[in-house]
Amino acid sequence: MRILYLSSVYPSRTAPTRGTYSRDLCHALAQSCEVRVVAPVSWLEMLTIPGSREAENDERVLSSRPIYWYPPRIQRHHYGSWMWHSIRSHVSQVVAEFRPDWVISYWAHPDGEAALRAARSCGARAAVAIGGSDVLLLTENAKRREAIASVLRRMDLVFTVCDGLRQRVIELGGDPERTHTSRQGIDLDHFSPGNRDDARRSLGLDTSAPLFLWVGRMVTIKRLDILLAAFHKVRCQLPDAQLALVGSGPLEESLKASVRQNRLEQAVKFVGPVARDGLAAWYRAADATVLASDSEGLPNVLRESLACGIPFVSTNAGSVCEIAADEYSRVVPCGDVDALQHALLQILDSSFQDGARTYQPESWDAAAARCLSLMRQFDSNATQAERTSQSELILSSTH
Repeated sequence: MRILYLSSVYPSRTAPTRGTYSRDLCHALAQSCEVRVVAPVSWLEMLTIPGSREAENDERVLSSRPIYWYPPRIQRHHYGSWMWHSIRSHVSQVVAEFRPDWVISYWAHPDGEAALRAARSCGARAAVAIGGSDVLLLTENAKRREAIASVLRRMDLVFTVCDGLRQRVIELGGDPERTHTSRQGIDLDHFSPGNRDDARRSLGLDTSAPLFLWVGRMVTIKRLDILLAAFHKVRCQLPDAQLALVGSGPLEESLKASVRQNRLEQAVKFVGPVARDGLAAWYRAADATVLASDSEGLPNVLRESLACGIPFVSTNAGSVCEIAADEYSRVVPCGDVDALQHALLQILDSSFQDGARTYQPESWDAAAARCLSLMRQFDSNATQAERTSQSELILSSTH
């Protein structure tokens, strides 16, 4: 089987931490299929970040990064059309050489629409993986919702990372028979349990202070204001508690100002983005990973944490409850500072540390095998339906 993976959510040399799950899936698929990647890069990124069009190629997957043109912040329901028209010539060259059987995308819109058009242009099947905000937040705009719903209705297969998102896709008009929960895998070569003290020493951290870890993009929906408020209260009971924030984003400077205002500079560490090779050490160094988001799909951050044997505290956002268990997690209402504070204190109990090590993560090989099985099953059913249709046509022509 030949697979063209078309999505802007894919690592590059200038953004190595973006969309690592896309690369991991492509690498796993490449063990039994031929895989090519087309990862559109926006013209704004190309202008502001030197080298952003440099593809991250390796011996397993060849990728390219054509430019995606669009008018910023307006007419967003047309972004799928603009992406397709921007990259159509490049995709035509790729498919003429590669001839894919399937075109897969991550993110319903605009990426999913561009992938759907690419598939239809060359007679391939089309599939899209849904991660969360693409069907939870972008659909708040009526025109964007219809554009997304149109993509979901026309896809041959839709993969969702959790059951909650599958239900949301069906609500938007996706065919239940073609919409499947297919959780992302974990890179078990990188994310596995280790020694906490060794991890802390390697990162230059105090080996005795309680340490909470947050990983993500610093944007409003992640509610880092709630997390900082809860952590401030935790410090009243545990004066040596530490919080490490791994990632960056538009709110970084305002968060730093808030930390200074509350005199937490010695307790809150702004780590910045960390590549996957270094991220496991941060999980292993922590007593618990924490999220305070208002919206999520099924956060891979929490599953990576568990794969490293570290429990989590999270708001009850999206489908977090699908992986939450009393022995290794605490889930609290969104926006509740006091509940988050109490959960952070509770999670430090050693029983949660022991419970987290019972979690059984799934590899990317298993995740890729599940996707391939569904795709092959679809091909088989479609072929059988075509044969049945042809037989009926022949029979009807004889009468």
